[in-house]
Amino acid sequence: MTSKLVVSWIAGGFFILIGCWIVNNLELNIGVSYFSYLIALLIAFIFFLIAGLLWINVASGIKHERF
Repeated sequence: MTSKLVVSWIAGGFFILIGCWIVNNLELNIGVSYFSYLIALLIAFIFFLIAGLLWINVASGIKHERF
């Protein structure tokens, strides 16, 4: 694997970690509006999508890599 693929793989893991951290800490309590709750969910969802794209990039790069 090239260093570019390794960096993409680690970055994907980081985005999953941050997305899970956001979702795990979400609570709709007093002082939290529905709008801010939905924005936090949307940001976590975007992090999951970015991580998925990075990992698809890694899988595609490994498949097309010649040995």
